[in-house]
Amino acid sequence: MDDNGATYVSFEHTNAVHARTVLVDWMLGNACSYACSYCPKSLHDGTVRWQNPDDVVDFYDRLQIHYVTHRDRRVWLQFTGGEPTMHPQIVRILEEASARGFSVSLISNASRTHRFWTKIKPHLNAVILTYHSEFVDFDHFKGVGEILVPDVPMHINITMKPAEFGKIHADALELRQAFPDATISLKPLRVDFATELYEYSDAQMAIMDAGLPGCSGHPDRLPRATMTGRTADGNRNRLRANEIILRNLNRLMGYRCNAGLESLRINASGQVFRATCGVGGSIGTLGETFELPYAPISCTAHKCGCTADILITKSRAEQFVRR
Repeated sequence: MDDNGATYVSFEHTNAVHARTVLVDWMLGNACSYACSYCPKSLHDGTVRWQNPDDVVDFYDRLQIHYVTHRDRRVWLQFTGGEPTMHPQIVRILEEASARGFSVSLISNASRTHRFWTKIKPHLNAVILTYHSEFVDFDHFKGVGEILVPDVPMHINITMKPAEFGKIHADALELRQAFPDATISLKPLRVDFATELYEYSDAQMAIMDAGLPGCSGHPDRLPRATMTGRTADGNRNRLRANEIILRNLNRLMGYRCNAGLESLRINASGQVFRATCGVGGSIGTLGETFELPYAPISCTAHKCGCTADILITKSRAEQFVRR
């Protein structure tokens, strides 16, 4: 139930194309060029070796058969880390994905050189750049964006550290002006990247909830966008992922979730899960033989804390209709 008393019995993709998309959130390793104070060490300390590119490419073929050939879905690979652009074979990994007709995006801090971004640009269908105020060089970050736009749809996540909120918000407004065709989110930080938010003032919460003015993006060119929440009496509301978190609408235990049908998560060690939250446990490991999901699963989490997981179709069990 949200602050206005609305209870949602389902969350569905506002854009029907996204309901047919399998977003594979793929962590290639845990080395990163940054070590942000709010980021768990396990996501940046380099303790896990980069994944074998042969295992990566072999799994592409399994995705092609299970989701594209048998289920007529679109596969979208979203590489993350760590910092995925640091993988020594990242160019090959991107080229092989493009050759199979997969859509590809990166979640990156944009720290690699402008020359590098120019080289990989032809293999990107979209990019999510995360603005980390503790390490970022504003002019370099802006320069990467200028290389990509307008050819590659760009989303920018601005990590809103409470103690530096005003300065970061000012940077966000400057990026909004520089990239009118990009979508930009003021991203609330979660303690240890779990479900509990950092301590924000009411004014800061209101600013993040309102978001920035401007572009609504190119939803047909992205793997995910907004969800439409439906109440028991049939009312529908369009909601951004941040709104679902900030309005406490993410308590979805017991809901049927299309994790595994619309999403997969591959962690740095190569373990494969239905979603970032790990619902249902590991279903296998890269380089091994295992069965990919074919049915929805019941949510077991007290809160759906990750943006990627929130943007998956969910419904109360009695409302669920298999797609």
